[in-house]
Amino acid sequence: MGDVSIIKMEDLGLSNDIVLNEKQLQILLRKTPKSHIYKRPAKGGGQWEYVTGTYIRKVLNLMFNFNWDFEVVEHKFDLALKQAFVLGKLTVRTNEKTIVKMQFGTKDIMFRRNSDLPLDIGNDLKAATTNALKKCASELGIASDVYAPNEFKEIHIAKPISDSDKLEEIKERLKDENIVISEEDRMHIEYTIDHKEVINYDKCLKTLKK
Repeated sequence: MGDVSIIKMEDLGLSNDIVLNEKQLQILLRKTPKSHIYKRPAKGGGQWEYVTGTYIRKVLNLMFNFNWDFEVVEHKFDLALKQAFVLGKLTVRTNEKTIVKMQFGTKDIMFRRNSDLPLDIGNDLKAATTNALKKCASELGIASDVYAPNEFKEIHIAKPISDSDKLEEIKERLKDENIVISEEDRMHIEYTIDHKEVINYDKCLKTLKK
């Protein structure tokens, strides 16, 4: 947990509009399971890490309860550049809100051996489409630890503590002989406990944690 930040749900954004709920955000803010991360040779040497299109679709299904669409807005291929291009549009719907992301995907065209004829342009366009989908999904934050590792910080959302749990913590801390507080603070805390003044629980805890 040393490299994991723990924050409250209300600290995740400046907008009062809730677009993604806590469970959806937990998926985005945690690392991709290692079993779904693969490696392949990178252009210019080294290796790239990646996730499959199947994994991306499963995450989208899980996060948005199958309520998402992916559209190929434009596609083309260039035999001189030896690449296929796809402009994709991902639309997700959640909590009565709609989120749209658009990105280009590419794929190097495969050629027949010792020939300038493409092996299967259809397969190249399908691969470019999957690449566009993954890029759109990455803009939502899916697999961002894989595609932007230097910018990623794993975050866990702290669950709200109930009033009853706060009260129990106050009682336990008040018994702790290592916690030193003034007599005035002690009297105030005891009064809060006896009268169950919920509004003062956080203040009491803050005093006991000094």
